[in-house]
Amino acid sequence: MDSDRRIFKVHLTPQISIQELPVIESSMISKRNLSNAWLVACGDMLLLVGCRGSIVVSGVTFEVFRLDLSFEPALWFKVEKLEHWAIFISTDKRSQALSCMNPEIWGGRSNCIYCYNHESERWIALELGKPLQGDVFIFMGCDGKVQPMWVVPSMLSLCW
Repeated sequence: MDSDRRIFKVHLTPQISIQELPVIESSMISKRNLSNAWLVACGDMLLLVGCRGSIVVSGVTFEVFRLDLSFEPALWFKVEKLEHWAIFISTDKRSQALSCMNPEIWGGRSNCIYCYNHESERWIALELGKPLQGDVFIFMGCDGKVQPMWVVPSMLSLCW
């Protein structure tokens, strides 16, 4: 996804090429509506996770949209529930989001978006569709330091 929220597909064979996926523009996912947005794969779904504004404070909710490629051009549909998934996002917009299936296995919660709060040095779980509660202030931006990128082992399977 580029800065204009256009989606691209990379073809590795027979030669490397990049193709823009035709997607109907939606005001729901525009930069004006969701100033911060992350793409994340959850199983066979491609999701866009976003929030309004660059500050996460009490009352803020995250929104999630699923790209439906069965339409031509593709469409974004709002997701009301993440079911058995949890999503981890960074306070640095440049970092890739990560999804986790069945987070209850390690004590996490499904249907939540996890965001790290540097001030309290702990993860905050924001349930999808419910406003953030409590006295929390998280700034979403671009830190001066290079942020870590999540690496999923299956991403590297094409390299072997």
